[in-house]
Amino acid sequence: MRNLALIGLGFALLVLQAAVATLVSVYSFAPNVVLPMVIYLGVSHDVHLVRGAALSFVLGYLLDSFCGSPMGLQTFVLVATFILSRFAGLRLFLRGPLFQITLTFVVGVLAGGTILALRAIFEKPTLFPSTGSWSTIVTLLGPALATALIAPLVFVAVRRVDGLASRRRDERVAAP
Repeated sequence: MRNLALIGLGFALLVLQAAVATLVSVYSFAPNVVLPMVIYLGVSHDVHLVRGAALSFVLGYLLDSFCGSPMGLQTFVLVATFILSRFAGLRLFLRGPLFQITLTFVVGVLAGGTILALRAIFEKPTLFPSTGSWSTIVTLLGPALATALIAPLVFVAVRRVDGLASRRRDERVAAP
């Protein structure tokens, strides 16, 4: 039940982002709303490795479906992000918003760089490249900054949804 609740939260966040994007053009600064969820799962001590990797996979697949990127690109990056944040063991980053913003910004830049590198490797190059260094920097830093700014809100939402689902399960077990 907790897994479905987290997937539902990820889906709702993606729908909300798509709705806001129709009203406000934030192309260069569009946040990755499921990245903070994956980071939370990676640094949370009560999320099992298999459960977190499976949730990251499903959230990445949803993100691939929503953003129109090649299938598997965001999925791969989010599962890799979960595994790296799990093995980094940065439990202290759940302590406060400043640490959450910092961690999410760093991971957002790394994830953006990975996506750019994978696209450079696997996509057909354009005949007349129109992007320069400044455009690449904005492409990396803009979404990472936007994602970092919304991260504390997403962390709170994930913590509440996961806690609510845990409490309901505990109540059912305790009831005779």
